[in-house]
Amino acid sequence: MVSRDVSHKRTTVNSFGRRWSIRIAAVVAVVALTTVLGFLIARPRLEALAISRLQAAASQQGWIASVAGARLTPRLTLDLRGVVLRNQFNWRVEAGEVSVAPRWCWQGLIGRAASVRLAKASVYLPAGLQIDIRPATWAIDSSKDRFQVALAGGGTPQIALGVTTGREIRIDARFVAAPLSDLVKVLRDGCSLAELGTIDGDGQLVRSRGGLVHVRLKGRARGVALASLSADGPPCPSNPFGAPANIEAETLASVDPAAGRVDISYLKVRTRGIEASAQVAVTGGTADPHITLDLDVPRMDLAEVLATAGLDLPARDLGVAAFLWHVNGRLLDPESLAVSQRFRFSPPTQPVPTILRLKGDFVHRVEVAPGATKRIVVSRESADFVPLADVPPLFLKALLLAEDTDFYGHHGVDLREMPLALATNFVRGASVRGASTIPQQLAKNLFLTRRKTVSRKVEEAALALLLDSTLGKSRMLEIYLNVIEWGPGIYGLAPAARHYFGREPSQLTPRQIAFLVVLIPGPVKYQRSFSTGTPTPSFEGMIVTLLGKLQAVGALSEEEYQAALDAPLDLRIPSMFAPQPESSPGAMK
Repeated sequence: MVSRDVSHKRTTVNSFGRRWSIRIAAVVAVVALTTVLGFLIARPRLEALAISRLQAAASQQGWIASVAGARLTPRLTLDLRGVVLRNQFNWRVEAGEVSVAPRWCWQGLIGRAASVRLAKASVYLPAGLQIDIRPATWAIDSSKDRFQVALAGGGTPQIALGVTTGREIRIDARFVAAPLSDLVKVLRDGCSLAELGTIDGDGQLVRSRGGLVHVRLKGRARGVALASLSADGPPCPSNPFGAPANIEAETLASVDPAAGRVDISYLKVRTRGIEASAQVAVTGGTADPHITLDLDVPRMDLAEVLATAGLDLPARDLGVAAFLWHVNGRLLDPESLAVSQRFRFSPPTQPVPTILRLKGDFVHRVEVAPGATKRIVVSRESADFVPLADVPPLFLKALLLAEDTDFYGHHGVDLREMPLALATNFVRGASVRGASTIPQQLAKNLFLTRRKTVSRKVEEAALALLLDSTLGKSRMLEIYLNVIEWGPGIYGLAPAARHYFGREPSQLTPRQIAFLVVLIPGPVKYQRSFSTGTPTPSFEGMIVTLLGKLQAVGALSEEEYQAALDAPLDLRIPSMFAPQPESSPGAMK
């Protein structure tokens, strides 16, 4: 009897349990179905809300955002497609796919904690610059006054950015063995500019309620490599990257927008072949900026610098330079800029053979058309060669006044001209003033291509120092006057004097001398300025200005100056002949 009672009770309990299990399953099914239906009904509104909040957040920061599409998954992951951000400075950010997943709660667009996966993103900047951000997952945490972004995964490597708001805005950045080369690619016109290597360091930006900004940065980059890119050559030349280098940098700076002041109180950089420190102060705001700059480069190994820039080395030892540079004045008034320098150059222990051979006779070949060259024989045996002793003194004086006023005072480069040229070009909005010395121009004519490259100025300056220290001033001037271009197919002073005036250089009048010197910066560009036989007012003005400078320094008396202004130019305009090409290669032999 007892056994039957126990059995009956067990049957009753099992039956009750099954009924409750069925009821619970039914409830769960109803809840799940209701949730799914609710999710399906609410999803379009949530997706639209997410896009709206993204656009509103971008608008608050001065950006215009557009999103091609959004999809909210049942796991509450928001997948955005075709995200584009634009601002007033012509910056554009494009992200093909962005996946945002909440980590512990959902609030608004991404919640207080979320994981963001960027499939691919690109930042497009002016001047053809582009930054590609490789696919990666980022962890985002936010609170009332704290926002933090970090590379997901923890451990090493680390990239973390924290933003704190309140009485002041504070941004803290930290990098630990951060492989920027794997995460970021910097390009210009589609060509890679650099390999960014691995970064260790930290930085901080603090903005007070009054608007004063303080910046502190300290870091070290390992394995950074630069590319030598062409501005007007093939889209992506095959130039290899330069030798990898380590870079150490540290800076302290402050910005006071209300006072229009920027102070870089401390800046120190050390990399392969270069040590440099600087202090910079800019006052007066954008209306009338006044700059004070002190730059100290105690050591610059030219061979190391050229190797880092990805350039071919004519020798392993190219000498060592050191200089101090001080600039003070108003940026919008180039003539007010006071520039001083102390420059020292220690030549290589052994002269560079490629430059040493220029002391004797040589043949220079210049490319006049694709695959075609013209021979220039720099030798007394050539009928076109003009020894320096046979060049009229007035011509040399005019040349130095126009092209290199401190030719006999510098070592091949003149740092004092650089800020003046940059300021002048900035004010006029065009490249109207150059800073290349005669040795730099000679280096460009003898060794470098016509293509404007990112690193050509570095190479040009290094070669100018070597030319100056090896050849001396007189030989440089002699070669320069016999190889530079004076028009289509016209190279050297003697061919130029015969072509334009039917005279030998010794027979040129002051006005004709001024014409030829003014022609040097644009021998092809200026051809239209006198194609009728009479110089245009603009070109004539440059001739008169140069004659005035010659009179001001005593190279022309007042009577000679007036006579030069009144004298006819007697310009001959023969038909422009096509240069006879040769089959030999364009490189100097």
